[in-house]
Amino acid sequence: MSEQKFYLNPNGNMYRLMRDSYYGDGGYRGPYLIPHKRETNENYLDRQQTSYYLNHFSLIVNALVDPIFKRKPLRDWSGPAGPVADAFLSDVDGAGNDMDSFMQSAALSSKLYGAVFIVVENFQSMDLPVSIGDALAQRKFPYAYTLDPDRVEGVSIDKNGRVLSIKFRDTAVTSTMGNDKERTVYFDTQRWAVYENGRLVSSGDHNLGEVPVVWFPSQKVKNGELNPTPELYPVAGIACSLYNHCSWLTEILRNQTFPLLTFPSKEASDLIIGNNSALCYDGDSVRFQPGFIYPPSDPASLIQTQIKSMVEDMYRIAGLTFAATTKQEASGISRQWEFERTNQKLSTFAKRCALAERKIMALVSRWMGTDLRYTVVYSDDFGITDVATELKNAQAVLDMQLTNKIKVEVAKQVLAAYVPELPADRFDAIIADIEKQGTEPAYNEPPDNLAPF
Repeated sequence: MSEQKFYLNPNGNMYRLMRDSYYGDGGYRGPYLIPHKRETNENYLDRQQTSYYLNHFSLIVNALVDPIFKRKPLRDWSGPAGPVADAFLSDVDGAGNDMDSFMQSAALSSKLYGAVFIVVENFQSMDLPVSIGDALAQRKFPYAYTLDPDRVEGVSIDKNGRVLSIKFRDTAVTSTMGNDKERTVYFDTQRWAVYENGRLVSSGDHNLGEVPVVWFPSQKVKNGELNPTPELYPVAGIACSLYNHCSWLTEILRNQTFPLLTFPSKEASDLIIGNNSALCYDGDSVRFQPGFIYPPSDPASLIQTQIKSMVEDMYRIAGLTFAATTKQEASGISRQWEFERTNQKLSTFAKRCALAERKIMALVSRWMGTDLRYTVVYSDDFGITDVATELKNAQAVLDMQLTNKIKVEVAKQVLAAYVPELPADRFDAIIADIEKQGTEPAYNEPPDNLAPF
């Protein structure tokens, strides 16, 4: 037997910070604020009410995910499982989300958490229809869903990094008594089991020979590391610090806008000092006229400068320096190199998306017990080009009089750029017609014995 290792997930707080930083929720409703050492609890609670979150983090994450799905990936499949593949690609999760929507959501989670698991399940054999036609009509074929890493209770892997078993928390199930049940799902290479509140409620054999789970990391990780630190974790840390800086700035501006009144009084020791009260002093010992006091503006200017620097650092760490607004004008060559680095990062992530998608479809084929030959190609160039430029470049390739196979590939690129919403069956029909034109003489040779006019 191969050596096995069992990994527990210790990163719950880290994943919570990543999720909160993206959605601007959770701790950004107050708990992420750090109280001052000399701050009263009343003032701290007041700052929580007035705090706000500059959510650059979600913009950064989206900038590293959305361009990959700007163009529809090129997909092709054949084999006995073809009809199931057609239906699955149109409804991956049983909720009507097609493969593009599903993979974009999975890619977002992968980029956010460093890695995400994609579970490909099927209905129990007793519930499956007897024919593929009935399965398609009743939506009784495999379905997939993403599994955020903080729901994974443990993963067993061999020395080569292959997943041998996984145990994770499923979504809560409400019983007839109105109480939520804690459901746990277990998979290994041969069987599955479902537990509710720690009690086994169902189990069986799937006979797939592998765990029906796809591990989808956002970047290259060390061998055997299934819970990597998210690549954008440092950016989330800056976002949290930025949240505090904005609160400090707001506090200074409030104190400057609503200054504190000072006046001579013998009752100074009986008054509470705060934004809404007066600061009193003994007029006999201190000779000052009544007036207003407020903090100097220098700290506010310093914090504003720091906020601007922190925002720039967030984009720089994410490799999106060209997207940040700065006063420094970079040269055209420098901007081009910056974009090339980002383009390479997007291209590498796009290849990981394609690999994850192919693994998903392989599991679908295994569940159905039929063969499927499936290929998918994501775009590897994320420059801003219009359709006219795409068509011009395609025509330049066709003018080179290359082989018919090259012409077919060019046609696929043109269709993806010009009519990205073209249905899969119509896309295949057009490509088949183009292939026919390149192979049948009737398409390529002029007719013989033309009748004179």
